[in-house]
Amino acid sequence: MTKVIELKSAPSLPKIFARAVATSRSHDDKGGLPDLQVVRRGVEVDPGALADYNHVCGFGLRDELPATYLHNLVFPLQITLFADKSYPYPLMGSVHLDNTLTVHRPIRLGEPLDLSTWTTNARPHKSGVQVDVVSQAHVGDELVWEGLATYLYRGQKIDGDVPPHPDETESPDGAGMVWRLAGDLGRRFAAVSGDVNPIHMRSITAKAMGFPSTIAHGMWSQAAMLASVENRLPDAYVATMSFRKPVLIPGTVRHVARQTGETWDLALRNNRKGTLLVRGEVSPIS
Repeated sequence: MTKVIELKSAPSLPKIFARAVATSRSHDDKGGLPDLQVVRRGVEVDPGALADYNHVCGFGLRDELPATYLHNLVFPLQITLFADKSYPYPLMGSVHLDNTLTVHRPIRLGEPLDLSTWTTNARPHKSGVQVDVVSQAHVGDELVWEGLATYLYRGQKIDGDVPPHPDETESPDGAGMVWRLAGDLGRRFAAVSGDVNPIHMRSITAKAMGFPSTIAHGMWSQAAMLASVENRLPDAYVATMSFRKPVLIPGTVRHVARQTGETWDLALRNNRKGTLLVRGEVSPIS
């Protein structure tokens, strides 16, 4: 039987992060993912908080919620799940590999949302174990948004064979928008998202986790890339982002967007070397 944790209000993310770190040290049994779901009902978005988020990510000010802001709302549910003693993998050092957001229709500011999240499909990865985190948002009985986030837990083990890497089409390159990312970008995004993972906050903590310097949040990258084409997106779409290499801050990146038919191909690259950092695609739902 599925265990359900129902949150009555927004939790304190710093406290949950601390609990997730503490509980992860005692996880010895990697027998499988728990049958656990975290929910929060009747969530109403604060217009001021939305405006602050839009400012940091580059979205315009309007009464429609960006697809990535829905991830922002379910993120505390995800961390609550990761902090549960039944969850077998440690939060610290985990890496967000891929993120797929499905918008079924525009979601307006003021619509009360019922949110839920759970995990599935733990499987081997060449560097550890990857897990899918599924999230949904309903307005009443209507499913309006879905999220599928894939996390890598480095150094962990699970039975099975590492699946082959799928073939991919070429990522767009060439001229694009050049963004100069300030060293405090991680702290500014943390202030509007609640994601206070130390790898995004200070260089010294990022280095302690094995990164060369502070790295930008993957969800900031996805948000900024979607914000660049937000006025040309359909009402219903699927946006997939694959986070290939860390976006180091401070730094300079180049965002390339190419449209083929109704599909957008997006890429975020190191501006000097051209290295692909984030690859994205946005397709309409017919």
